[in-house]
Amino acid sequence: MTTNRTRSSIKNSAAALIGQLVTIILNFAVRTIFIKTLGAAYLGINGLFTNILSVLSFAEIGFGTAIIYAMYAPLSIKDEVRVSKLMNYYAKVYETIGTFIFLVGLVLIPFLDFFINDLSELPKELPPLWVIYLLYLLNTSVSYFFNYKRSLIIASQNGHIDSLNQLYFNIIKGALQIGALFIFHDFLSFLIIQIACTFLGNYFISKKADKLFPYLAANKDLKIDKVDKDALRRNVFAMSFSKLGSVVITGVDDLLISKFVGIIVMGIYSNYLLLTNTIRIVFMQIMLPVTASVGNYVAQKSNEESHNFFNKLFFINAYFAICCFIALSTLVNPFINLIWGKEYVFSALITFLITFNFYLDRMRITSQIFIDAKGLFWPIKWKSLFEAAINLSFSFYFLLVLKWGVESVIIATIISNLTTNIWWEPYVVFKHGFQKKVSTYYITIIKYTGVLGISYIAAIYLQSFFSESFSGFLGKSFIALLVPNIIIILFYFKTKELHYFAGLVKNIINKKL
Repeated sequence: MTTNRTRSSIKNSAAALIGQLVTIILNFAVRTIFIKTLGAAYLGINGLFTNILSVLSFAEIGFGTAIIYAMYAPLSIKDEVRVSKLMNYYAKVYETIGTFIFLVGLVLIPFLDFFINDLSELPKELPPLWVIYLLYLLNTSVSYFFNYKRSLIIASQNGHIDSLNQLYFNIIKGALQIGALFIFHDFLSFLIIQIACTFLGNYFISKKADKLFPYLAANKDLKIDKVDKDALRRNVFAMSFSKLGSVVITGVDDLLISKFVGIIVMGIYSNYLLLTNTIRIVFMQIMLPVTASVGNYVAQKSNEESHNFFNKLFFINAYFAICCFIALSTLVNPFINLIWGKEYVFSALITFLITFNFYLDRMRITSQIFIDAKGLFWPIKWKSLFEAAINLSFSFYFLLVLKWGVESVIIATIISNLTTNIWWEPYVVFKHGFQKKVSTYYITIIKYTGVLGISYIAAIYLQSFFSESFSGFLGKSFIALLVPNIIIILFYFKTKELHYFAGLVKNIINKKL
């Protein structure tokens, strides 16, 4: 059972990683051609409308995760009737959400100018804002009408199927968008291709789910039981609150930049978000398939065994978070300067703030996985209300009172992270999940952050000997890769967590699992 669980987790993670690596290359190719053919203002419009719709997508928050959690038990005992009932309910909810987002999105069309600080920054040849926005709205809305079956594939530990499907359509989308930009230099064609690929990708994964789970069609008229419906509503209600902060941070923060700083700055900031989100997606693709395995594991093991597994997973989490931070914080500016030009580069301080916030966000992943796997949505429900209030309060203070620039929302996000997420989420896991004191976790994360600080100082010092040329960038990249690995090994070479991680890597390489 353990071997099968581990194999499924590794298979799903490997497929996700390969798919994301290819997608990363395509995304950077598309972004580079986008910048060269259209410019920063178009980037800003892209970021603005994407974030408006991410805020509207709050309607879905919590339901996807809650339904995956609800399916762990019936899938493990092959209860096809209960799985079908859950999926039928899921389909109706997602169709309602998609319709709701589209209708509310239409209401916002007359107010689009409000979100832009200076309309004179927009190119004269830009198509009408409402036309561009409507295409973004269609792309978001259409994703809800077939996408729900993806959750069943993930919950059944077949995430590699979904990863490959996304890979195929990302390749098709990227190739077509590159062609459209080269040939037509047309933003609308770019967006239409995106809509078509989103629809087709969701349609094909839906058909694949029908083949994997043929009993869904036979049971399509079954109604969800009241017990399951009440449990789902409770968890969705709790998760809606718990995820509110992430909506504010990822959506509203960017709207504030566009409104109070400028659409071009928003475009430049979107490049940094592309880089950090690329690493974040890879991070999640590695860790997300583990969630299904963790859910299976904690259902069968004691709290003590689950706690020990948490510590091992948290070490792996911290290892990748530290390595990613060193790479991003020291290489992002040289990379952007080489690829897109110095006019797209922020100051070293702003870059540090962006990447440190990334580190804090990534250090939450293990706690979030166990919250999802153990269904601890109710105890965490109020956290994000405080997170959102703190974030917005500091953002407005920095923007309107101190008159700071883009750093306002980044510092506000760091403050809200430190005062809520970093301590609250693990507290819930330890108290309600393991029935243990959380103090050891806090000590551990402080130690990991100390290792990060030492690694950062060492990397910056060694990289100072290299030039700003391409060969210098390669040298800096080598330092960014080498330094955190050496320091982590020096500090943790005797720990069981590092030995577990090393054994896992060795087994993957030797294909013994």
